[in-house]
Amino acid sequence: MKFYSCYILFFCLIPCLSYAQFKPHLLVLNDATIIDAGHQAPAMHQTVVIMDGRITEILPTGTRTFPDSAVVVSLKGKYLLPGLIDSHVHMATDPSGTDNRSHTLEALKQMLYSGITTVRDMAGDGRVLAELGRDANEGEITSPEIYYSALMAGPSFFSDPRTQAATKGGMAGNMPYMKAVTDTTNMLLAVAQAKGCGASGIKLYANLSGVLANKIVDEAKRQNMSVWSHAWLQGAKPSDLVKAGCISISHAPLLIYEKIDKVPDFWKKSHHDAAFWDKAVPALDELFSQMKQHHTVFDATLLTYKKWATSDTSMQWDYEIAKRITARAYKAGVTICAGTDDDQEQFVQDEMRLLITDAAFSPFDAIVAATKNSAAALNLQATKGSIGVGMDADLLVLTHNPLNDIDNIKSVEMVIKRGRIYQK
Repeated sequence: MKFYSCYILFFCLIPCLSYAQFKPHLLVLNDATIIDAGHQAPAMHQTVVIMDGRITEILPTGTRTFPDSAVVVSLKGKYLLPGLIDSHVHMATDPSGTDNRSHTLEALKQMLYSGITTVRDMAGDGRVLAELGRDANEGEITSPEIYYSALMAGPSFFSDPRTQAATKGGMAGNMPYMKAVTDTTNMLLAVAQAKGCGASGIKLYANLSGVLANKIVDEAKRQNMSVWSHAWLQGAKPSDLVKAGCISISHAPLLIYEKIDKVPDFWKKSHHDAAFWDKAVPALDELFSQMKQHHTVFDATLLTYKKWATSDTSMQWDYEIAKRITARAYKAGVTICAGTDDDQEQFVQDEMRLLITDAAFSPFDAIVAATKNSAAALNLQATKGSIGVGMDADLLVLTHNPLNDIDNIKSVEMVIKRGRIYQK
């Protein structure tokens, strides 16, 4: 058994590099403390065996020996978590501008080294996202794995300048990854084109009726494609989308449209105290019950609303709604994932912190939100988001316990993606 030997040799050979990576055939993580959704209490003194990018064994430390070919890394005193998953990013809204390749590659590298091993892009230039996804899968760029959506919306939405930026060289509303749909759309073809452009799912964005949303979801199911949605589509309420079978619904403030048609103007114009908001935000118990029944994942995206409220106090009302709805959904037992919707200015670790400070999550449940629940939002729970035999070896090693302080999620010792070690 080669304890550390190959691992140390690799890193010693490249002292001039700021970052290093290495993928052994057989990797043994020895004496770790595992924290994941499958362990309500940390599992101490565990050894995790990884072969060809997947976890093949988990056993108590010291119960077996390993061949000399194994690379054994001691994690004594360290904490082993599933790799984090950001369920809501936008990396290719404007590839010719702020989302240029150089900027995006640097953001992706920083995300991976921070512990994020998977992201879901929720609408952008599908041509760019396909290339980034391919390069990430092949290891040609240092990046989390990238899953992305094809956007569908009513025709009126495509006057939005963001759709113009994401379809340069084509026509917004008439691209396979950014499609205007109506009652007369050939849905079989539209879904097939979305699938053909490499998207992992379809995102319903705006200006769609409940009937049309159902048509899209039904056809997507026939073609084995996930459907994700904004929680309100002007013509479809949150409950319409839940009942239709959308895997996840995004943006906490939009859930309020289950009960009201329009946010009152006086909510936006005046400063109101906490007691006002506690009373003003309507109860959504029936909707939460439906979400649990249909296993709908709630993509709250608190971080983006918090940032808006901080930069523009006239948007404070939006965040007051968002954090109360999220806290109530959590208390009701709704499955909540962790997505930033932040264009990579901040990462999912900050969303996790907000779930704790502003929505009453426990540190453990914030970790579950950014791992198991985010994997469920991507329909990847069979292979990602937990530490178990047969799962992808997407792992995060920390030097300090995040259950004691969620900021310890940033005490990164190393990151493992599909069995490849990444370490600064």
